[in-house]
Amino acid sequence: MAGALLLRGWISWWPTALPPCLVKHWTGLDCPGCGGTRCAVRLLQGDMAGALGMNAAVVLVAVSGVGVLGNAVWSEWHGRPAKGVPPWLAWSLAIFVVIFAVVRNLPWWPFTLLAPH
Repeated sequence: MAGALLLRGWISWWPTALPPCLVKHWTGLDCPGCGGTRCAVRLLQGDMAGALGMNAAVVLVAVSGVGVLGNAVWSEWHGRPAKGVPPWLAWSLAIFVVIFAVVRNLPWWPFTLLAPH
């Protein structure tokens, strides 16, 4: 949380300091992470619609991460050992990201909505 607040203070310049996506540069295709930085900026600003427009996969992974972290904090708070990421969630997210990478590059509506805009 402290890192997110620190980045929020530097939002004006840090997205422009990152290099462009090499997958997009070399192939012309959007990788699963394309738009991820702009998505993170929008999430830090509280703009969920803008974040979904940049990269829906990053939003899903971030929400899953917050859920896993919240579950771990809750477990520790109640004296139970915290569990890591459940294997079913890790596999589900991995499969989702692969499918997302393919589907977001299809040239037909509604798949074109998944490209960063």
